[in-house]
Amino acid sequence: MPRPAVAMLLLFLLPAFLYAQDSTPPARAPHRTSHWHVTLGVNDNGITIGNAARTNGIRLNAVDADLERVNGVNLTLWKPREPLSGTVNGLAVGIGPGGDELNGIAVGLAAVVAERRARWITVGGLAAVSNGKLEGLAISGLGTVSNGDISGIAVAGLGTVANRDARGIIVAGLGTVANGSIAGIAIGGLATVANRDLTGIGVGGLATVANGNTTGLSVGGLAAVTNGSFTGVGVGGLAMVADERLRGIGLSLVRVDAASIDGWSTGLYVKTRELRGLSIGAYNRVRGPQVGVSIGIYNSARVLKGVQLGVLNRAQNNHGIWRMLPLVNAHF
Repeated sequence: MPRPAVAMLLLFLLPAFLYAQDSTPPARAPHRTSHWHVTLGVNDNGITIGNAARTNGIRLNAVDADLERVNGVNLTLWKPREPLSGTVNGLAVGIGPGGDELNGIAVGLAAVVAERRARWITVGGLAAVSNGKLEGLAISGLGTVSNGDISGIAVAGLGTVANRDARGIIVAGLGTVANGSIAGIAIGGLATVANRDLTGIGVGGLATVANGNTTGLSVGGLAAVTNGSFTGVGVGGLAMVADERLRGIGLSLVRVDAASIDGWSTGLYVKTRELRGLSIGAYNRVRGPQVGVSIGIYNSARVLKGVQLGVLNRAQNNHGIWRMLPLVNAHF
């Protein structure tokens, strides 16, 4: 090798020899592990190889431990040691990259795990997990999970779960679940479940369930269920159920059941304590006042203030033979 080339090579490698040492400031508390590393650059600006605490540039390491901050690219071979620490601003790539905060693009062949927050783009071959918030676009082959809130687009082959609220577009091959509320579009191959309110569009291959209120469109292959009030359009293959009030449209092949119905309901069996609007079914059962029209084979209302059209019509507030009539019954 020509002498000028040797000299240039030595000059290039000189910073590596100068900074191949623990970069931990002496004033800081002792770390659990060594931060020995090699720096191709100056003051950890450039390329670091090893467990550098801080890097501005490109950081290459086998297993992260006690990380502080990377601004740039953090390329790691294996998952970090517990507890997760440090912030990566930029690109985090590896088999299982992780940290306290991941801001930018995080890609893990197996999984990506953030302690407090992962935002912008998070992709895990098996799982994308945040023990705090998950924001932006998150995709995983099996599970996309946030122990806090999900905000943005979250997609998983099996399950997408937010242990608090989910806002945005939430999709899973099997189950989409929020232990808080869902606002946006939620789709589950088997079920979509909100343990509080569902606002927007909820679709479940078998069932869509809100343990609070539902506002918008809810579709369940077998059932669309709201344990509170429902406002919007509800469609259930076998049942559309609202424990309190249904405002809007309730459709089912078999049963529509709500404490009160304001709007239009259709099913083989429509059951309610109050009806204001239109009900179409083989058996329309109104255990209280009916204000509007019911159409079916058998219509029954305790207090009719409207019209019944069917084979047999019962209005308990009528008198004598007018209480039970074929074809048409009415009371105004």
